[in-house]
Parts: sequence; C-alpha cells; structure tokens
Amino acid sequence: MSLEKGIHISELHNFFNHIFEYDVSVYEAYSDFDSDLKHFSSLNEIKDYVTYRLQKTEDHHKDINLSLHYRDSCGQVFIEKHDLNADKCNGAKYRYTSDGWGIINFNVFIEGDYFCLFCLHCRSEKEAKDWEDTLPEFGNPSSWDWKKVNYHIKRLTKSYKNIHKKLAVKL
Repeated sequence: MSLEKGIHISELHNFFNHIFEYDVSVYEAYSDFDSDLKHFSSLNEIKDYVTYRLQKTEDHHKDINLSLHYRDSCGQVFIEKHDLNADKCNGAKYRYTSDGWGIINFNVFIEGDYFCLFCLHCRSEKEAKDWEDTLPEFGNPSSWDWKKVNYHIKRLTKSYKNIHKKLAVKL
C-alpha cells in the first residue's frame, strides 16, 4: 500500500483522543511473536505504544492494529493464543489475538511521516448471528448492544473524515 494522501504523524495522537471520548478498553489486535497481548486503559498508554511501534523498526511502512471494546456496547472480548510454526516464524512459538462480535478493528497505516486510517470495521449483528455456531467462543451475539456498536463506528468514522478533510495532504 502506498499513500496518495496522508495526515502528518504529529496528528496521530490527537486522533486517538476520539477513541477515549467514551469508556473503552483497547487491545492490540495481535501481539508481537512470543509476547503477551497488550491492553491499554488510557490515552497515555496508547501514545507510549504508538511511540514504541514507530521506533520498533526502521521500515518506512508501519501499522498500528487495535481492537476497541466500548463498555456501553456490552459483549465481551475474546483473547486467543495461537501456536505458530517456529520454522516459519523466525523461531517464534506463539502470539495472541483479540476479537469478538462487536469489537471494532482500528487499523492505521503509516508511511514515512504520514498516516491514514485504512480500516475501521466491526461485524454486523446479522453477520454475528450467522456465524454464532461457528465461533461459540465469542459468546452470544445478543449480549451486544448493536446500536451502541454502530454508534461508535459512525462516530469514529466521522471524526476521522473531518480530520482527513482538514489535514490530509497529497503525497
């Protein structure tokens, strides 16, 4: 992926303010290899994590992948440990993921000094009910307040669109 338009990375922390406008638990979508999954309960913890991710690698392209669970949407977060094939993963043996029916996936792509939101998504209520038997570990889809889940998706999408409209530049 290559950015056509982006927002300067200095604004990324400001965008994260919108995540914490409501009571939320934030998790890494997936952990680093052979590491526990990180859980964030404050904006400062997210800012520290972003700084860590940006400095972790010299790669020009980076990403931040988070799972958002707004407490007013009810439901539950499902944390799963995945065994890895160490031969194919530079010796790594496991990693964790966070997921759930109404969990909001929040993915930011970073290229150089600019970022864009490349995914803000969650399952729909219909999708959750259709797949309930396949993923029973996610619990009952009816335990989620789907109006609240949709509200938070729309709110975050609108916030990002406003920021993008004001601050994005052609690269």
